[in-house]
Amino acid sequence: MYTRVTDAAISLQGPDEPRTLSQLRADVAIDLLQQGVTGTGLGAGLTANVNITVPVLTLMGQSEEPAELEGYGPIDPETARRLAGTATSFLRVLTHPHTGIVLDVSSTPFRVPAALKKYLRLRDGTCRFPGCNRSAGHSDLDHTIDKQFASPTTATNLHFLSPAHHNLKHFSDWKAVADPDGTVHWTSPAGKHYATDPATRIRPHLQQTETPPPAPSPPEPPAPPPPDPWNIPWNTPSNTDWDTDDTDPPPF
Repeated sequence: MYTRVTDAAISLQGPDEPRTLSQLRADVAIDLLQQGVTGTGLGAGLTANVNITVPVLTLMGQSEEPAELEGYGPIDPETARRLAGTATSFLRVLTHPHTGIVLDVSSTPFRVPAALKKYLRLRDGTCRFPGCNRSAGHSDLDHTIDKQFASPTTATNLHFLSPAHHNLKHFSDWKAVADPDGTVHWTSPAGKHYATDPATRIRPHLQQTETPPPAPSPPEPPAPPPPDPWNIPWNTPSNTDWDTDDTDPPPF
């Protein structure tokens, strides 16, 4: 509801509009409650979107890892499965099975694909500049490393910035470096370091079908001791110490 009111209020802003954004939100909310749309018809056809990030093993009932509701936080697996059962669409996000890092959708086009842009909005949640809470839906999508330096248009090189902080990044000495897990590290002109975390971080899941490592081989049994030569029948004294008077018969 807040997003719908904000979208309508922002579209009413202009050089001849004296009301602040908060005042516009209040007026839009009144119009929507009274008429369903604003006096100019603004708001017709707008619907609410509920975005949830759910591990596939949770959907399959093979894991109890919580899901992430955009703008709220973790939710229990049963609620996530119930909402997914009535979902109108799904966006599949392929991640590395061991590191959990999102495998980028594309590395060549300049225009960000719609599916990738939607994933980035879910990942970031808000502007990624330190301390800014402007929603990603009302922010600009920016290359961490500028496109003019032949940087890729990929999830690991894109993040949302509010228009003001977008300009600040490009026209000041603020520097940004992104980690593969979505963390953005900022260095101010004074050399101070700040890190901002994504709203939704894709985590690696336990691979329940993985084959356990083989057990160590048991130690080999010790070699048997060599036979005692005096236990061999033909080496016993009775067969080797013959009488000298030739009264005993020969052994063979």
